[in-house]
Amino acid sequence: MNKYLKWTMAVAVTTAVLGATSPVMAKTIKFGMNAPQGDNPEWNALVAFKDHVEYKTEGDITVQLFPSAQLGAERACAEQVQQGAVEVCLVDTGALAGFYNDIQVLSVPYLFKSSAHAWAVFDSPFFKNLAENMRQDTGIRIMSWGENGFRDFTNNVRPIRTPEDLRGLKMRVMESPVFIRFVESFGAAATPMPGSEIIMAAKQGVIDGQENPAQVNYDYNLMDVQKYMSTDEHILGIHAYIINDDFFSGLSDDEKAIVLEAATLAARIENTQKLAGAKRYIDLIRDKGVEIHMTTMAEKAAFAEVSQEPVLEYLRGQVGEDLVQELLDTAASYEPALYGS
Repeated sequence: MNKYLKWTMAVAVTTAVLGATSPVMAKTIKFGMNAPQGDNPEWNALVAFKDHVEYKTEGDITVQLFPSAQLGAERACAEQVQQGAVEVCLVDTGALAGFYNDIQVLSVPYLFKSSAHAWAVFDSPFFKNLAENMRQDTGIRIMSWGENGFRDFTNNVRPIRTPEDLRGLKMRVMESPVFIRFVESFGAAATPMPGSEIIMAAKQGVIDGQENPAQVNYDYNLMDVQKYMSTDEHILGIHAYIINDDFFSGLSDDEKAIVLEAATLAARIENTQKLAGAKRYIDLIRDKGVEIHMTTMAEKAAFAEVSQEPVLEYLRGQVGEDLVQELLDTAASYEPALYGS
């Protein structure tokens, strides 16, 4: 055997040995969200994601959780996902409008009749296509959709049972054209401001009321400065579990399947815990002395008749009539299976 052949065989054997003994570099997913650590639907969903990924990949992928906006507020976290500095974030779809304009279409008021209705539509081709178009435009992949809670009206002046009860009220809204038009459609004065200013503004009489999900109303002590609440469930906050698409593309097929399954698991946990916890939060708010009106389906229909068209008119100008109509048709098509004709 010549020297060259011996050397070649030695290199091959050494390479094989090193390949068999050297560990594969573990991958790390940094996962950020706004909500705090604790027994809440968001945190429990993230823990489930982490446990599932680490268990199924046998530790080849580790997941680091960053609650309480440690990686930045939702928009900042989404920006880092787009840039690849952070792998995964849980964000409200409102935070994605600056990246992908068409996602504003999900702000149609009274679109969903219930949580179950929303969950069914989340699995529709419409939501899959919206996510794929966003991925192509932004490099941000939406792995799954979750419920961030229906938004309800609260105020210090009177119970809100009909659209007319909102007339003349000074209502805090998010700094969003959709929410401004929505509140103004009832004859109320829309006052855009950050959520951190709600309590002081209510104490000073700058605003009479605001609108947020029950969990937010309680967890952020907003009901300490409000007397009335109506469960009108006007707009559903929607969470997106987002991942950097380049990072996702670099995973093996098995790892991709595991991560997507974990995101679906997390969304299901968040959804069911949000709905199961609704009564608990209403009871806690009532214990604070807040008068709560449980809005009926007929009352919601009256609110929708007044407010939906002004918002739809704005959205058609922003995202196009076809996309708006496709969402309306999709949502309507899932109702019979859930509620009958």
